[in-house]
Amino acid sequence: MTQYPKRLIEVDLPIKRISAHARREKSIIHRHISTLHIWWARRPLAACRAVICAALWPDPVDENCPQSFRDLATECINNFAKKAIAINSDFSKNCSTEIWNKWQVLAKPENQLNSHNPQHWNILRNSLLDFIADFANWDNSTQPDYLETSRNLTQAAHEALGGIPGTKPLVVDPFAGGGSIPLEALRVGADAFASDINPVAVLLNKVVLEYIPKYGQTLADEVRKWGQWVKEEAEKELAQFYPKDADGSTPIAYLWARTIICEGPGCGAEVPLMRSLYLCKKSNRNIGLRIIPKPEEKRVDFEIIEKHKNKWVVSDNPEIEVKNPSFDGTVKRGSATCPCCGYTTPVASVRIQLKARQGGANDARLFCVVTNKVKIQGRFYRLPNEQDLEAVKKASLELKKRVNQHTGELSLIPDEPTPPQGRSFRLESYGIDKFGDLFTYRQALALTTLVKLVKR
Repeated sequence: MTQYPKRLIEVDLPIKRISAHARREKSIIHRHISTLHIWWARRPLAACRAVICAALWPDPVDENCPQSFRDLATECINNFAKKAIAINSDFSKNCSTEIWNKWQVLAKPENQLNSHNPQHWNILRNSLLDFIADFANWDNSTQPDYLETSRNLTQAAHEALGGIPGTKPLVVDPFAGGGSIPLEALRVGADAFASDINPVAVLLNKVVLEYIPKYGQTLADEVRKWGQWVKEEAEKELAQFYPKDADGSTPIAYLWARTIICEGPGCGAEVPLMRSLYLCKKSNRNIGLRIIPKPEEKRVDFEIIEKHKNKWVVSDNPEIEVKNPSFDGTVKRGSATCPCCGYTTPVASVRIQLKARQGGANDARLFCVVTNKVKIQGRFYRLPNEQDLEAVKKASLELKKRVNQHTGELSLIPDEPTPPQGRSFRLESYGIDKFGDLFTYRQALALTTLVKLVKR
């Protein structure tokens, strides 16, 4: 019976150094798989790369480790150390100082490892772990010397452990998700089999593991080309529903609040449901809303205020100071407090009102428009105007027109039932029974436009 040796992962792993690379990876977006699709609980590529190498490569100190692996691993590490010194300036910048000093020592002829000397096996093990620690660095993930060495070690381990020469080890991930593990298996020279019950994950893995290796730059060029086409065509079709400001500013976000009617005695005012009145809260910039109750009109108005030095002033008229503004919203634990009379409508009544209006998305209150200005960096906030409200009205009419003209088998607006939610928040409690209820008319119009253009 063949006695299999322990793998490196069963002996040791430079977890602290790998974790540092994994944390840094969160801020990297260029050429990173995470930019393809936002996937929850994505495993860091640094950790996956390190774990796969350590799981595939035997521990050279283990008595059952094949001598053939020690021979080839020793040759790989010796060559890697010599290459590191030969290209000193380029190599050292992505290598940790501690490990770089070790490669410098190992590169000297008198310090080269001997695979037949048992005293060198422990040094070989530590060198493999050091290599894994630095290979976890994103900057080294496409570095040719790291790639070549890792693939040679993977192949050496595979054949030394009985793999048919010329074949590769197979890494199987039946819960592949966003594809971090199978991608890194391919990177280090293994074959990968990935599957998942989620069709989005399956598509992601096909793109990452099949389409990109097969089509390469051509695929990227085509995605950019047609993505730009969809963007331009959508902007043409939707321009009248998202008009620019008179000064050329471009609205980038519309902030809405669903509403209820206050159930306080004799009140009946419209109450916007808002958790906070802050629009921007940063160390150097604070902007918020001030609610202006108008009980005689059974509604509220808003005013944008911002902090200048140590005082709050009205944005449109900085000479007017606002004393001790409160930024607590109208909603707390699902109940809504009316700014006009102070009565709190309980959560059960809030749900009943919203349920009767399928969640209240299409009679919500537009309270702020966020814009970008030409040649001025930053975001700007303003109250909605007649042009904004007219655009929303036009969008609802256009959507109804498209729905009436639609002849496809499926509904133009998704009418599938929403799935049961968690105990903390249930869509059905607010009358949101279908996916289409999640969106305002204008959002639905924009989404159906994108779908149409992608199909085209």
